[in-house]
Amino acid sequence: MHSIPAKQDLVLVGGGHSHALALRMLAMKPLPETRLTLVSPDSLAAYSGMLPGLIAGHYQLEDTHVDLPRLCQWAGVRFVRARVTALDCRLNRLTLDDGSTLDYDWLSLDIGSTPALDLVPGAREHAIAVKPVASFRARWQQALDHWPQHDRAVKVSVVGGGAGGTEISLAIATALARRGLRAEISLICASTLLSGYPQALRLAMRKRLHHAGIQVQESSRVSRVSAGQLHIGKEQPFDLLFWCTGAVGADWLKDSGLALDADNFIRIDHSLRAIGQANVFAAGDCALIDEQPLPRAGVYAVRQAGTLVRNLHRAINGQPLVQWKPQKKFLSLLAAGNRDAAGSRGNITVQGPWVWRWKDRIDRHFMEKFSDLPARKMIAAATEDMPRCAGCGAKVGSEALQQALTGLRPVARDDILAGIDAREDASVIRWPTGKALVQSQDYFPAFIDEPALFGRISALHSLSDIYAMNATPHSALATVSLPVNHQVLQGRDLKRLMYAAVDELNRAGCSLLGGHTLEGPQLAAGFAINGSAREQDLFHKGGALPGDKLILSKPIGTGIVLAAMMQLKAPAATLDHALQSMLTSNAMAAKIFADSGVRCCTDITGFGLLGHLLEICRASSCAAELQAESVPLLPGALTLAGRGITSTLKPANDIALTECQIAARFHYHPLLALLTDPQTSGGLLAAVPAAQADSCLQQLRGAGLDAACIGEVRVANGLRIGIQ
Repeated sequence: MHSIPAKQDLVLVGGGHSHALALRMLAMKPLPETRLTLVSPDSLAAYSGMLPGLIAGHYQLEDTHVDLPRLCQWAGVRFVRARVTALDCRLNRLTLDDGSTLDYDWLSLDIGSTPALDLVPGAREHAIAVKPVASFRARWQQALDHWPQHDRAVKVSVVGGGAGGTEISLAIATALARRGLRAEISLICASTLLSGYPQALRLAMRKRLHHAGIQVQESSRVSRVSAGQLHIGKEQPFDLLFWCTGAVGADWLKDSGLALDADNFIRIDHSLRAIGQANVFAAGDCALIDEQPLPRAGVYAVRQAGTLVRNLHRAINGQPLVQWKPQKKFLSLLAAGNRDAAGSRGNITVQGPWVWRWKDRIDRHFMEKFSDLPARKMIAAATEDMPRCAGCGAKVGSEALQQALTGLRPVARDDILAGIDAREDASVIRWPTGKALVQSQDYFPAFIDEPALFGRISALHSLSDIYAMNATPHSALATVSLPVNHQVLQGRDLKRLMYAAVDELNRAGCSLLGGHTLEGPQLAAGFAINGSAREQDLFHKGGALPGDKLILSKPIGTGIVLAAMMQLKAPAATLDHALQSMLTSNAMAAKIFADSGVRCCTDITGFGLLGHLLEICRASSCAAELQAESVPLLPGALTLAGRGITSTLKPANDIALTECQIAARFHYHPLLALLTDPQTSGGLLAAVPAAQADSCLQQLRGAGLDAACIGEVRVANGLRIGIQ
C-alpha cells in the first residue's frame, strides 16, 4: 500500500478507550499528510468494563484486552512500546523510558490515572493497586499463585467503596470460591457504599455483598498502613490488601508545561484541547474539563473519541473546533460476580443474571470493534510536482542528516584516527599487528514501523556474524534508507534509529565511524561491522567433530511470527516474545561457547536452522542428528505454523529438507516449517565438545538465555541430517 508522504507527526500517548476508538476512526478517515504514532507501555490495553469478569474467571485475557500492535498494523499507525517519562511542550518533545526522545507536531494524551497511594502512608509498600488496570490482572494472578497458607481463612481487605472497589470485591469472592480458597473479605469505605449512585442500586449491590460474605465497613477512613495492619482508628489485620480508591495524574506531567489541577490532571476545554496548548489534546481519566468536573467513568472516554477525532481533523485543517457534550444521564452496569449484575440509568434500577447477560453483550460488542477489523481502502500514491531523483540525488538532505547526527556519541577508541566526528571522506583505523580483521555486512528492509526498535535489532543482527566468528566488534559503518517524507520527519526517524543503534553498538564496544543515507520506498538499515580476533581463537563452520553436542542459544520462529504480524494474525504476547528474543545480543553466548572449547559455530539467520546446520555439516564433512522436539521455539510460533503461516523465504529454504532423513511422524508436522524458518537476529548454533556440553548449557541458561541441546554431530553417512 502506497502512502502519501507525510509532513507532520501526530503522537497519541496511551492506549485507553478514547485512543483505541480514535485509531479505528482515523484509519477509515486519515488525517491529511500526517503520520500517526501510538506510544504505550503495554501491547495489550485493558477494557476496564470487563476487568471484574476477568478476575472472577468469566473471561480469558484476550477477551478483555485490545491488541494494540495488531490495531496499529491494521490502521497504518506506528506503534512504540515504551513508557513516557517526560514531556516538554515548549520543544514538542517526549522522553521515553529508554532515554530516547520522540518529537511531535500534534499530541493527544489518553494515559488514564494512577492510584493516589502516597496520600496514605504505607499504602504503596503494602497494597496491591487496582490501577493501572492493564497490569492489575498480572498482580492478581501473582497473588493467587502465592496465596497465603494459614489454618484460618485468609483476610482480604479492599479499600475503596466506589464502583471499582465493589465490583472487584465481588469478583475476588467469586474467583476464590471457584478455587475452594477460604477468605474473609472486607470492603473499606471512607464514606458510604457507592456514594452518588441511586439508592436502589446501592441496596442491590449491598445485598450481593452480604450474600457473598463480604463485610462492608462504612465511614472507615484509612489513616496509615503498616505490615499486615490497616489503621482505621484501630488496627485491623489483613493478609492481602487491594487498593481501589483515589487517583491522581501521572507524575511526569508536572514539568511538562501543561496546565494541571491540584491532583495533576490535565485541564482541557470543552473541545478536549489542553488549556493554553493549541497542539495538545487529552481525553479519558487523565483530563478534567475546566469548570465541569465529571465522575471518572469509562462511558465518557468512549464518547469522547468521536469529538477527539473530529477536532484533530479540524485543528490540523485550521478550522474551528466543536464542543464535546457529556451525557447528563448514562447507563451504569455493575458486575456482581457469579454472572450477576445490577444497573441503573437515572432513577431506574435493574438487577439479576439477565442484567449480566445484557452487560456481557454490550462489552463483547465493544471489543468486537477491535477484533473484527474492516477492510481498509487503499491510499493512492502522491502525485508530486517533481519526481524523486536517483543516484546521489536520492541521499537524505544535509539538514535532516545534521539534525539526526548532532549529539550522537559513539564509543571512543584510541585506534580510530578518523571517525564520525572528523567529517572526513572515509574513516581511518590503526589496526594492531597479530590480529585478524573480521568483517561482515548486513542490510534489510524494516519489518516493523518503529525506527528505534528496528535500529536496535538491525545493529544486533549485524553484530551477530562477528560473534559467530568469536571476534570482538571494533567499529561499524551504517547504511540507512528512509521513506519519502518531509525532511523534518526524515530527521526524526534517522535520529531515533541511529541513537538506538549506537546504544547497542556502544554496549558491544563497537564505534560507529560513519555511513550512508538515502531515500527509498521504505525504512531499511544495516551495518558493516569490523571485528578483530587472534587467528587461533576464531570459530569456523568447519570445526565440528563426531560426538560434539549441538547447542542452540535462542529459540526459533521469528520469520513465522513476523509473517503473522503482517497478516494481522500474531497475538500481541507472541509478537512481544519474538521482539524480545531479537533484542537479545549473542555476545554472552559467544563468550560462553569460547570458554567451553568451541571451535565450530554459526548464527541462525536467513537460511533457517536446517540451512545453517547443513552448512556446518558440509564444511566439517560430517552429519548431524537433530532432536526436533528439543529445539526451543518462540511461544505461539508452533500454533501459527499449524495454521499454515510461513515466511515468503521458507520455500527456498525447504531445499535443505532434501538432505534430511525425517522420522515418519514428522512428515506433516508444523515443526518442520519452523526448522526452515528464516530468523532475524537469531541465536548461535555451536558444536560443543561432549565433555563440556552440560556445563556450557548450564552457563547459557544461567545467563538468562533460552538455550537447549538439540542434537549431536555424527560421522558422515549418506544424508547429512537425521531428524528424530
